[in-house]
Amino acid sequence: MRLRFLLAALLAALAIPAASSASAAAPTPADIAAAQARAQVIETVRAQLGSQLATALQTQDQITQSLRDNASQQEVLNASIADTEAKLADLDAQIIKLDAQIVDTNARIAREKAQIGSLARAIYAQPSSVLLLMVESKSLGEMVTRVNDLRSAGARAETLKHQLRVDLSELDNDRAKGGAARDAAEKLRQQEAADLAKLQDLQAKQEKAQADLAAQIGATRYELTRLDGQSTALAQQITDMLQQQEEGIIAAAESAVWDQVQTIHPAGLPTMFSAGHSKTYRFIWPMPTAVETQPFGPCSFWFEPPYGSYAHFHTGIDMSTAEGTPVLSADDGVVILAGGSYVNGALVGYGNYVVIAHTGGLTTLYGHLLRIAVKAGDSVIQGQVVGQEGSTGNSTGAHLHFELRQGNAPIDPAPFLPPNGPNDFKG
Repeated sequence: MRLRFLLAALLAALAIPAASSASAAAPTPADIAAAQARAQVIETVRAQLGSQLATALQTQDQITQSLRDNASQQEVLNASIADTEAKLADLDAQIIKLDAQIVDTNARIAREKAQIGSLARAIYAQPSSVLLLMVESKSLGEMVTRVNDLRSAGARAETLKHQLRVDLSELDNDRAKGGAARDAAEKLRQQEAADLAKLQDLQAKQEKAQADLAAQIGATRYELTRLDGQSTALAQQITDMLQQQEEGIIAAAESAVWDQVQTIHPAGLPTMFSAGHSKTYRFIWPMPTAVETQPFGPCSFWFEPPYGSYAHFHTGIDMSTAEGTPVLSADDGVVILAGGSYVNGALVGYGNYVVIAHTGGLTTLYGHLLRIAVKAGDSVIQGQVVGQEGSTGNSTGAHLHFELRQGNAPIDPAPFLPPNGPNDFKG
């Protein structure tokens, strides 16, 4: 609203005809100096607007790429959810079948138990039955045979009952395993559904950021066309407002991208440190021979996004040395992203980058790489080469942007690293 008011005021001011005189006096030195000063201010504002426009266009390209990545992740998740639901349906069918078998086996055990009881009573609990056998038998041999038949039948029934109990135990074990498998599949389905909902929410936020940024780009371009006719004070006011609004949009877009990273759950994170891992510090410097060029924390660069109470904040550590220098993994972990932010064939943003997940919810990013030496899903150990230093993406020279996040929040990597800047300490 304030921006519209300022623009309206500007247009109204431009509509007032300037006083003119046919006999205007020649400009004085003071007039010339004032005109030169105004021109210098206008050119400074023009350069600032041009820089803002370039950054906004790059960010817009990054959001477009992020939306593509988001769509790909949603496609993978939807396919995985379909597979999980099919697995759940199969497990449910197996469990229903096992439950029916368990009921049937218990019934057979009960019947065999009753038959064994009857045979036992016939042989042991009712001696008169044996006497009856003697009377009914034509000979002693026939009586012995009939008694033995009863005992054999009892033994067979006992054996069958034992086998049925073994079968029942196996069925119970299969049922327990099936139940555990179903619980795991259900937990996976719930996690996948939550990740899908989060991706859809992020998609909505990214689409809003994209629309807001498009409007901001339009306003910046319009301001550039009107610049020469503006007062310097009004031009600077509008430029500062556009910059502030753009910074907020860019910060929201970057936050959404990192939220998207959090939906990736790598498998196979190490449970213990690799052989040769530093025993003193959690991380090693990714480029031991480099020079630190920008630390983590508040800064004065306008293109750095706001964070917390700071207007501009650098969310990582920049370090520089000869282009092509190997970049090392700071810790053991699993690569979750490895690629480039391409738009129309050009690298933007972090350029070529690698993102590695570590234990404890830590994630490291290695940006502006010349080449990438790993792929998503690779397990890496501390000190393993993951790429080469470069100047791809939004970069003014060969350097590495090294970023550390705890969940979605950027944190200072320095406490995790050997002190006194980049070095090869690995004690």
